[in-house]
Amino acid sequence: MNGSEIFQKLLSLNLKFDDFDWLSGRGLSEFEILISVILTQNTNWKNALNALLNLRKANISNLNDLRNLENSQLANLIKTSGFYNTKTKRLKNLTQAVLKQFANLDNFKENVSREWLLNIKGLGYESSDAILNYLCKREILVVDSYTLRLGLHLGYEFEDYENLRKFFQSGIEKDAHKICKLLGKKYELYELYQIFHALIVAFAKECFNGKNLNYKGKYYLKMILS
Repeated sequence: MNGSEIFQKLLSLNLKFDDFDWLSGRGLSEFEILISVILTQNTNWKNALNALLNLRKANISNLNDLRNLENSQLANLIKTSGFYNTKTKRLKNLTQAVLKQFANLDNFKENVSREWLLNIKGLGYESSDAILNYLCKREILVVDSYTLRLGLHLGYEFEDYENLRKFFQSGIEKDAHKICKLLGKKYELYELYQIFHALIVAFAKECFNGKNLNYKGKYYLKMILS
């Protein structure tokens, strides 16, 4: 079994993934996608989204707005995301680095590299790949704790993040046309990776109680393995 086969099996389960907020056209601005990568660290999406809504209400809508905001003000606005003092420092550091190196978000999207992102304090592989895929529209799959949990329940072991990503990404480029037919629409490869990630999140929300599979999850797992 490879990533493409898992993707196609998940599609057959009719999981509700269309409301995944990071997918294109779901209402998040490019600026919000960038900063949400940090806001979601060590918390759930609802808490991060509340922080984004607070920033919207305060009319903080671009990198310059964020750079000019006092640290104490920013910390108060993102308090719902938890670890707000640490996240304030990370957001300010990222903002300043992007503006210094690339001047604006458009140039950043076009020219940033994975290596550059990984050198930014507070950005690991998952955060960096999320920026590359969802913001920069690069052809790379984001994998997370849900992905790892699914892979382990499927009977696989992974040495590290890269091993996990390469396994779940395997076969999708080759089978892109077939997957698009299942979806009923033509998608770019980077979009297929977004949809796959959204499917895994949807599976996890429906099928996991903590690290364990619930009754529905066990049933779905048999369908995936069949």
